[in-house]
Amino acid sequence: MLLHYLAQSITLNPQQLISRLGPRTGIELVYDIFLYIIFFLALIVMFMQSDKQLVPTILAGLVGALAVIAKLNVFLPKEFGSLVVNAGIFVFPLITAGITKAKKSQPLAIIAGVLGGVYFFIFWVISQRG
Repeated sequence: MLLHYLAQSITLNPQQLISRLGPRTGIELVYDIFLYIIFFLALIVMFMQSDKQLVPTILAGLVGALAVIAKLNVFLPKEFGSLVVNAGIFVFPLITAGITKAKKSQPLAIIAGVLGGVYFFIFWVISQRG
């Protein structure tokens, strides 16, 4: 029932989608810069994995997907879903760095995890805590 309601209440046309993916102003611009950098680092880490490294590849792709979800503002800042998305942006790159066998991708995954932690903390202090 809830999913049916959410599916009916969310109507995005392609123009709204493109405008939501673009940069915003104010503190949202800082959020956007973090999310863009995290997305591209996750994309690079994902493509640096070998064919036999399925789990790190999926985790890096999940980080990119979570960055897009956070950028699209699917959840309001004070909703639990927003906290879960932001925590995933923080934790999953670090897990990827820990389990990957592609040693060249580890520093990029760690940088993405640290940037995700900074983004998570800034978003929590400014937008969620109040």
